[in-house]
Amino acid sequence: MTRRELRDHLIKMLYMRDFHENDEIDEQNMLYLTSFEGGLEEMDSKEVLERYTKIVDKLGNIDSLISRVAKGWKLSRIGKMDLNILRLSVFEIVYDEEVPDKVAVNEAVELAKEYGCNESSYGFVNGILSSLIKEKKENDK
Repeated sequence: MTRRELRDHLIKMLYMRDFHENDEIDEQNMLYLTSFEGGLEEMDSKEVLERYTKIVDKLGNIDSLISRVAKGWKLSRIGKMDLNILRLSVFEIVYDEEVPDKVAVNEAVELAKEYGCNESSYGFVNGILSSLIKEKKENDK
């Protein structure tokens, strides 16, 4: 599975999470992973679930970061798909040292172009992530 395919699955699972009760999420994730013709390969399903779990474990911190850099935007005002694209990308920027910041932003912009809530989603996502990276660089000094 490519990184692009992995990201695609992750934002869809994060998006689904917004519409289900906590006690339904595991079952919904399994249904999602087996819904493809032939299902995902076992190794691919395992990789998606491991990554998903890492993101969900950090969701409180991720949402706090998004809230801080998205000045004037409450999380509840951000379209659900845009928010989940941001969540995945913030995870990659802050917690995944294997993914360069520029790659995380570029992938987020591409996902927003494909799945975003409206035509300006990619610009919004790019702006939030650019602000986060700028803040990160200033804090690293």
